[in-house]
Amino acid sequence: MTTSNGTAQAIENERSKAGFVFTEAISPGVDMYMDLKRIYVSTHSEFQKISIIETVFGKTLVTDGKTQSSQIDEHIYHESLVHPSLIKAGLNGHKNQLPKTVFIGGGGELATAREVLRHKSVEKVVMVDLDGKVVEVCKEYLEEWGGEIVASNPRLELIIGDAYAYL
Repeated sequence: MTTSNGTAQAIENERSKAGFVFTEAISPGVDMYMDLKRIYVSTHSEFQKISIIETVFGKTLVTDGKTQSSQIDEHIYHESLVHPSLIKAGLNGHKNQLPKTVFIGGGGELATAREVLRHKSVEKVVMVDLDGKVVEVCKEYLEEWGGEIVASNPRLELIIGDAYAYL
């Protein structure tokens, strides 16, 4: 369809008014609103609603309406979750006793496992997540977090089950 520049601009102006919004309740009486750019997937498991959306923060994992991590800052969260603990464990050990086995309770995004696997001293990572659907959705839609590359790493033992019961 051919339109004049003025008509095309008017259409875009109206279209921008009809955007979709993602709303997340932060606390009672406090909500955060942001433009919803794309919905990659929205599904349910037996435990929760799982969505991968795109907002100003990039791809975002949302479970039961709560943001779990987003593309813009997931590396900060996962790096600071993993590396200080592993470095401290290595400092507390003797010279050649760096951590060899690491347990992750949860971690469906696979990003925590991604960071643990960066440590060459780690021979085995056992990750136990209750919700296999989250793991599958994240492998497919959040490959930037680690995806199938992490899931297929021979040092990772991925168990779908209750982490508390496993321990």
